[in-house]
Amino acid sequence: MPSTESKKQLRLLLLGRHTSELATIRQWFAASSEHQQWQIVAHSSAQACPPCDIIVLHLFSTDADFLYQMRDVLKQKPSLVITPDALTKLIPEHSHQLPAEHFHAASLIEACEALQHDVEFSRPLPLERDAFFATLRQLISQQQDAVYLKVLQCRWLTPVNNDNMPWAVRHRIQQEFEQTILAHAPADAITGRILDDQLVVVSNDYYALQADWFPASNESQGSAWMIYSSAVLQLTEFKALSTVLQEGVQQIARERLVQEAQFDWNQQQHSLSLYEGLHLALQRDEFFLEFQPQFDSRSGAWVGAEALLRWRHPHLGVIPPTVFIREAENAGLIQALGQWALRETIVAWSEINQRTGNPIRMAVNVSFPEVADPFYSQQVIELLQQQQMPPHFLELELTETAMMRDTSVSLMNLKNLQQYGIHIALDDFGTGFSSLSHLSDLPITGIKLDRAFVAPMAEKGPQAHIVSTMLDLAKRLRLETTAEGVEDKQCLELVQKLGCDRIQGYIYSRPLNLEALIQQAESGFISNDFNQRSLF
Repeated sequence: MPSTESKKQLRLLLLGRHTSELATIRQWFAASSEHQQWQIVAHSSAQACPPCDIIVLHLFSTDADFLYQMRDVLKQKPSLVITPDALTKLIPEHSHQLPAEHFHAASLIEACEALQHDVEFSRPLPLERDAFFATLRQLISQQQDAVYLKVLQCRWLTPVNNDNMPWAVRHRIQQEFEQTILAHAPADAITGRILDDQLVVVSNDYYALQADWFPASNESQGSAWMIYSSAVLQLTEFKALSTVLQEGVQQIARERLVQEAQFDWNQQQHSLSLYEGLHLALQRDEFFLEFQPQFDSRSGAWVGAEALLRWRHPHLGVIPPTVFIREAENAGLIQALGQWALRETIVAWSEINQRTGNPIRMAVNVSFPEVADPFYSQQVIELLQQQQMPPHFLELELTETAMMRDTSVSLMNLKNLQQYGIHIALDDFGTGFSSLSHLSDLPITGIKLDRAFVAPMAEKGPQAHIVSTMLDLAKRLRLETTAEGVEDKQCLELVQKLGCDRIQGYIYSRPLNLEALIQQAESGFISNDFNQRSLF
């Protein structure tokens, strides 16, 4: 006999400044077949919010201040934020986003039903990023022995592109992945969610982490996914966490390339190697740029952006440059790729200048094969002249290795470019063997502190002394300084106190596509101690 027990009515709180949009949302719920299970209440202030089970916050691109006011409210219950991409970086990590372009009745109700599942069937969850870091810091401080960690990443096996996957479907798959890891992790493990598809498992037991303790894939109930993992990594002190996590992420990227190059998501056979794929990638316009803004440490003004190269592989998804740059050098494509990146960056500068009226400085990474070309400086200068970009708005970033491998040609190019007015920055400063001894001889105008020295950074101790010494030396040599990898308010205050000139990192913004960068600039960048949405 069918049950006559009715479902518990859930209280859904609608928040937003725009009453017409909130009224439309209420009408959508009233017209749905499941309208009896929802009790809808609308509210437009962070003050005295009525009790609820689920929160839905609707925003326009001009509502960044309203989102910040609602942050504490969103922490209280499962929440869904309807927002354009321009505000994505401000969303608290415990909240879920429904992109504005996918905002319609069916997607909204589907997303709320997924949150309803969270309320009715609550289970243990991985620690959120800040809570995980705090717990890990405490664990390391309380013991003398090292801890061990493994980075795990879930790959959704879906016939559609991830960007088009319905939010509720992805949310359900993410829950299955997390519950699987929590159920199989070592008994003493601490599990934290670093990204939506990425977990870190920490244990004192090396052999327990090393064992084959989790399934490599899952295909139950049609929600197929597979897991990639790093090797077991050792962590002896909390300040080394950023470097250790980066190594884990790069290990996973390499594993994906090895395994997925032989796997076709459309069930076809492909034998295309990464080497061969690079040749086709330029022809197919598979490379693209993202831009991470830079800010003056004293005024907070937006003063620059670094162009970051990405490869959108047709079968492997987005591949970071740490994976394919060496292959591009081996394939003889690095110069063509560098010229493309430089040209696109200059075009982006022109659009930013035209739309925002702010002619910021654009930074581009340059490899050794590029500066070793005798005609490189001439090519860069001609490109600037063609695009009518003043040279002082361009900055070329090179590692010490790139500068010192062949001083006769590369230094000649760099001196010509510097004399023309282009900024030259020594990237990843502090990681080379001879940075200090050669610093005064190099034709540079600035240095970028490697993220390993910046995040996380204690207020006192050897790391802070090293950074202070580097900044003092740069100041004496009249070199501009940039700190990259600034992730939280404490780190920001420290580098400001130590006298760093420019700030780059998730405390202000993740890397953005050009349109999102311009939208952020038009609405005003906001520096808050918010949780970052991406690692590197």
